[in-house]
Amino acid sequence: MHKLEKKDYNGIKAGIWYTIGNIIIKGIPFFTIPIFTRLLTTNDFGIYSIYLSYEEILSVVIGLGISGTVKIAKFEFKNEFEKYISSVLNLIAIVGILFLVISNLSYSFFTLQEWLSRFVVNLIIIQSISVAIYSVVSSKYVIDGDYIKNLLIVFFMTVLNIVISLILCISFLKSSPYLGRIIGTALGAIFIALFVIFKQNRISPMVSKKVYNRFALVLGLPLILHQLSISLLAQSDKIMIQTLVGNREAGIYSIGVIITSVLAVIISSIDSAWTPWFYSKLSEKRYDILIEKNNILVIFFMYLTSGFILISPDIIHVMTEKSYWDSIYTVIPLIISIYLNFMYVFSVGIEYFLKKTGFISMVTVTCVFLNIILNYFMIKQFGYIAAAYATCISRFFQFIFHYLMAKYLLGSKVVSTEYLIFSLIGVCIIGYITNIYIYSIFIRWGIIFIITIIILFYFYKLKIFDRFLNRSKR
Repeated sequence: MHKLEKKDYNGIKAGIWYTIGNIIIKGIPFFTIPIFTRLLTTNDFGIYSIYLSYEEILSVVIGLGISGTVKIAKFEFKNEFEKYISSVLNLIAIVGILFLVISNLSYSFFTLQEWLSRFVVNLIIIQSISVAIYSVVSSKYVIDGDYIKNLLIVFFMTVLNIVISLILCISFLKSSPYLGRIIGTALGAIFIALFVIFKQNRISPMVSKKVYNRFALVLGLPLILHQLSISLLAQSDKIMIQTLVGNREAGIYSIGVIITSVLAVIISSIDSAWTPWFYSKLSEKRYDILIEKNNILVIFFMYLTSGFILISPDIIHVMTEKSYWDSIYTVIPLIISIYLNFMYVFSVGIEYFLKKTGFISMVTVTCVFLNIILNYFMIKQFGYIAAAYATCISRFFQFIFHYLMAKYLLGSKVVSTEYLIFSLIGVCIIGYITNIYIYSIFIRWGIIFIITIIILFYFYKLKIFDRFLNRSKR
């Protein structure tokens, strides 16, 4: 194997393992649903989900967008890369400590919800610091190709999270299981952050240097708005449901979000594998091949999404306690929202390729405001389930904005508009049918069988299986 080929191979392998790690950490909440929905009431689960929302948003702010600078810093500082990592980790820790000091000094001036005690607020901040630190080190492992290290850290953090939470919920904090879940999650992240800090300090002392910190802030601070917008778009629903309705409803809604995240992770993983090929064909201006292959991808994801919608009531009935079953009505529009995310992947890919990232941030910020406005009026008028439909509407406009911009920038199609429209209508029809036949398992599984036969026939006509078998023989 030539040197260049070996390097490319290692890069691909690292990407695959990073994706596996990503699936593990994001998939664990799904597989622990049967355990924690039986240990936590809907009210407790709502409190825990809001805690995570606050932590995710705050970790973006404390992280200063620095995790997004690691890749560039690797090439900018080369032999001093480890010094850069140590310096920026120290900077994040200093910012986090400032947040801790300010929050404790000002805590008595605010009237917070009962569960947001000084102890819990401190946990939110400390966990946010830990997550921000881990994000930087994780980015370092990815750029260095240390996929095994990254995977092991993700694995141990997840195991610690679950084991400590279970011990606390079952034994020491049986009367306040939400607090046991919160402490368990925080301690898992804190232990891992302390470990990576100790390890990094042995490689290069944790000393701040002006040149590294300035570089990190100049590149990182502009990324905060984009990263924060993504977090707000994902978390604002739960926060507004809790504020306008209550913890119980936020807990039920959160189950729907966790279940749909499985589909989001699958789409994200396939997108990671598809992007290099997409960019190579864009650079060659092979729009005919792009349209042909992307149309097939659209049909495949329409099938995957439709199947997931049709079995979602069964997933909820099997994996959750009866008090959570109302989340069925939020899952369907949330799954359609995930499909809309997939639909604008093509357009966002073009914008990244043409270096028009400013527009991506602008659209994300616009859709955050749209989602918050829709949530406010729709939740007050129709209840917490309406938040899922507000998300769906926001994602639709996000798709439209990106589609129109990409078409204007490139001046050519990379996927058939007809296929996109047909697939979206198809997914919405399946969602409508599932909503009617939520408790008719034979009808829903019968539809899955029929759709599967149609898709297999479609792939057979395109001779996709023949191509796959021929490649396997080579």
